[in-house]
Amino acid sequence: MTETLPPLKALRAFEEAFARRSYTAAAKALNVQQPAVSYQIKRLEEDLGTALFTKERGRLEPTAAANELFDTLSQSFDAIRRTSDRLRQTASASPVTIATYPGIGAYWLSSRLPELSAALGVPARVVTLVKDADLLREEADCRIIFGKGDWPGHDARLLFREQVCAVAAPAQAERVRRAPQGEFPADLPVIEQEDPEHRWIGWDDWLRQTKSGLALPAGRTAVNDHGLALHMALSGAGIALAWLGVVEDLLAGGSLVRLSEDTAVSEAGYWLIARPGFFETRRGRTILKVLTGPQPGSGRT
Repeated sequence: MTETLPPLKALRAFEEAFARRSYTAAAKALNVQQPAVSYQIKRLEEDLGTALFTKERGRLEPTAAANELFDTLSQSFDAIRRTSDRLRQTASASPVTIATYPGIGAYWLSSRLPELSAALGVPARVVTLVKDADLLREEADCRIIFGKGDWPGHDARLLFREQVCAVAAPAQAERVRRAPQGEFPADLPVIEQEDPEHRWIGWDDWLRQTKSGLALPAGRTAVNDHGLALHMALSGAGIALAWLGVVEDLLAGGSLVRLSEDTAVSEAGYWLIARPGFFETRRGRTILKVLTGPQPGSGRT
């Protein structure tokens, strides 16, 4: 006695043929040609070792074996359909999770979450992690990550390029303005992001690229995250480098002030990445549209 199930295609063809009493009508319902349904029914009859239909006046008539099979099959298929519908509804109502760095989450993504949640119709959840390896391991629908757009096994969409300027809180910026030209106040700490792999533009890179000629104070305060550097700058604890794409709202609102018009740039940037095909789904298209479009109330176009 065999314990293998009959082919699923054959069972679906049988279900439709039994319900409609016609191979032609079953083929139309399954969007296939009529010979394909006849073939599947024949396979099923051979597998089961019994006839399933007879023809009377051009109409299919199920045999006793067919009636027994349909009773079992319809209950099983109905249960599968109900479970599938429930799982689809659960998936469509589940939150969308975006993983990114603390600085991006706090100073760029957070203000976009209300619009994103409204557009998706479900809560938008943010997980923040400092290291790229942790971001890539995190269970998330998509991630915002720094690099040059190449992550094997992921599709990537650019959010903004690396464009770096020097910033400070208004009171500290005023001190810089009043200092002798080309100098910073000697007691004003320079907030520096730790970067042993030299991935981001640092102060030395910024000075070299912009040729600003500014003399930085000797005092340096090192932090391991751009978000913390921005928080310290906002609190007046020193001057920091900031990515224009991240701080444009803070600059527009006056919470931070650019110390000069000098800007350093690179080929890298912040990218939205996800599994292949995600950006072709409804959720993926919605996230991409919201995160690459102007923020409501910002005045940006």
